Amino acid sequence: MAVFKKEEPAQEPVVSATKKPRSSRRTRTTRSPQVVASTPTPQPSGLLSVFSSTSSPAPLAYNVPRSLTAAAVQVKVNDKGEFEQFKNRRSASSSAWQAEAWEYYDAIGEIKYAFNLVASVVSRIRIYAAAIDDPSQAPVSVHESRVLDQRLASAAERALDRLNSAYGGQAGLLKDAALNLSVAGECYLVQMPARPGSGIPESWDIRSVDEVVTDARGGFNVIGRREQGAGQGGGASFGVSKLTKNAFVGRIWRSHPRYSDEADSSLRGLLDMCAELLLLNRTFRATARSRLNAGALYLPDGLSVAAQADPNYPYDSEDGMGAGFTAEEAEDEFEEQLIDAMTTPIRDEESASAVVPLIIRGPAELGDKIKQFKFERSFDPALAERSDRVLERILQGLDVPKDIVTGLANVKYSNAMQIDESLYKAHIEPLMLLISDALTVVYLRPYLMANGFTESEVNRIVVWYDPSAVSTRNDRAADADAGFDRMAISGDTWRRAHGFSDQDAPTPTEVALRLLQERGAITPELTEAMLKAVAPDVMQAVQQVSQENSVAPMTPELQNLLDGALGEAPAETPAETPAEEATPPVEEAQQ
Repeated sequence: MAVFKKEEPAQEPVVSATKKPRSSRRTRTTRSPQVVASTPTPQPSGLLSVFSSTSSPAPLAYNVPRSLTAAAVQVKVNDKGEFEQFKNRRSASSSAWQAEAWEYYDAIGEIKYAFNLVASVVSRIRIYAAAIDDPSQAPVSVHESRVLDQRLASAAERALDRLNSAYGGQAGLLKDAALNLSVAGECYLVQMPARPGSGIPESWDIRSVDEVVTDARGGFNVIGRREQGAGQGGGASFGVSKLTKNAFVGRIWRSHPRYSDEADSSLRGLLDMCAELLLLNRTFRATARSRLNAGALYLPDGLSVAAQADPNYPYDSEDGMGAGFTAEEAEDEFEEQLIDAMTTPIRDEESASAVVPLIIRGPAELGDKIKQFKFERSFDPALAERSDRVLERILQGLDVPKDIVTGLANVKYSNAMQIDESLYKAHIEPLMLLISDALTVVYLRPYLMANGFTESEVNRIVVWYDPSAVSTRNDRAADADAGFDRMAISGDTWRRAHGFSDQDAPTPTEVALRLLQERGAITPELTEAMLKAVAPDVMQAVQQVSQENSVAPMTPELQNLLDGALGEAPAETPAETPAEEATPPVEEAQQ
């Protein structure tokens, strides 16, 4: 089996069969308890977001019990025993239900909508390489870890960056994984190596159980997607790509509680209900399309269309047309024209036959003998009620809240938030834990161990998720009001929350006028000081007008003193010390 080769400094890691990690065949099975989370106080909310709450959803602690049991293992492409095991598993009767599940997914719109909704939400969640610093807390990014070696952190990030699909990147990979695990309970992570010279890069794709197949030569093939053209399979048949011996294939499945090697999903227990629903739908469709609904029309002999000559009367045109035209032939012609007149409005709604009645000519005594016999097949109300009940049971059995699929018509307004929270806490988050654990065991840790890191070091590295992108706050404007009143956010943040731009911010003059209107809340001195700080030009203009209209205007020195803007005080000149009296010379003093 091909595994990851040790990274070289100058190039990206490539797949090779030279080194096998010790955990390549280890199956990771998570514990299966329930996720317990506190429920915030209900608030009015509509189904406008994926998850609405008073706080954004955050990743759970690493050691939180899992509500879904996941398993993941590498498939050895170059191993004959693995080939036989794969072939036997796909041909076993225990896997036949997966094909039925996909058929019902395509045939029943409610199931398709429910699973596509879950897959779309999962695709918006970001995955990243994380480190377990404290198992009782959520794993942190590898570069934020306090105990992780930076070399290991960089290798883990490169490994997860490499896990990129050509069909939508990591978001497309997560969406395909969530959809396959919801419908069939199983999928395969397949590495499609880059083809040098062709411009086709390496791609890691999630493939369904029907897309990974075996051939008569003991190899593995991948059925190509519809947009892939011929020649993609390296000489194989159209639409089929043969996996090389150094390709990577990882099996990911939701483990069945009874037989852990078998896949499981919520749709597995609803197959009989889905078959019954389709049977009821076919019954309704057959009733509506039945030809007997139109009944039967009885027409006596001797009638003809008005535009056609009556065979009971002598007919001989000048050009000889109609000579030898028997009554039986005339009756056949009449039936054809009658059917044509009835079906023409169906084919062409603009035809005159849709509004103009068909004129029939014949003896008067035959008019009363025209009769129509109806064979109506009415719809059975009991079957209609049974169909609704079957659909309701199917929706109740899916891994999606029923009200999410049917809408909020029958849901109280105050319960909308709890429905959104139920979707995330009971369905989205367990599925993300399943996918994260599977990618950790089947891909990330074998990758790191193949690059020379020890098992004890690698066991601290996991694939984790960031669900912040699936949360939108319906009451963000109200939160911004409360935060602004408590001086917790800025004016720019308040404007963004309400949909305003910085150009909508008030000018200093507007701020000053609003403060003047509310000056009763503060002292006049404080109001004047605030206005001088916020709008000094306005205050200066007001003071100039006041001085001009004043009887005794202030002097500039006094105004500067009141404004507290005297400037620097003039430097004090040092006091002149009195000049010392000159001491007369000693000689002069003696004289």
